[in-house]
Amino acid sequence: MIGNFFERLGEILSTVWGWILCLLMILADYVTGYGTMVNIAVMAVVMDSAWGIASSLKQGNFALSELARDTLAKLAVYGCAVLSFIGIDRLLGVGSGLTTSVICACIVLVELWSASASMLICFPKMPFLRLLKKALVGEIARKLSIEPEEVENTLQMMCGNGKEH
Repeated sequence: MIGNFFERLGEILSTVWGWILCLLMILADYVTGYGTMVNIAVMAVVMDSAWGIASSLKQGNFALSELARDTLAKLAVYGCAVLSFIGIDRLLGVGSGLTTSVICACIVLVELWSASASMLICFPKMPFLRLLKKALVGEIARKLSIEPEEVENTLQMMCGNGKEH
């Protein structure tokens, strides 16, 4: 019986796909109990990507391959951080996932900040986003590779007659 198990396991692990599935199952087992935190962090990255596409389209640009590379890089970096903090939680015996929830909250806040800049590019007249406009000017300037003063002037023109509302 046990010999049959090891024989089948050997067959599975004799292929690349068998190893990939084995590693995915180990990873799934490792993050069990942390699914909600991981899912929310991934959704924040996807949300930022979606708003990035929308703001690119609004500007008449479209850089899908660059956006895909950035998104995959973010997921890789954030994934390593989250996996490390899951390990810290397990080492500390923190069943609630305290350190993992803190790092996931930071990831979500960073992505929300970035998405908010893209949202403001798409909807410069929206009152909620205009409350954040002064703080987001630097982020928008970085996204567009222009000076912050140019962003201020452009947003004022987009909001109407050039006056601050």
